Amino acid sequence: MRVITFKAEEDLLLKLDLYAMNKRTPRSEIIRDALRKYLEAAGGI
Repeated sequence: MRVITFKAEEDLLLKLDLYAMNKRTPRSEIIRDALRKYLEAAGGI
């Protein structure tokens, strides 16, 4: 798996961190799942 870097607003990162803590799931896994779902919905996959 490759490592990528992107910029995010502080409030978005805070929401992501809170969600990750509540779900006991790594941030990267949440982002991967969200990106996968977004691309499927957009017809990109």
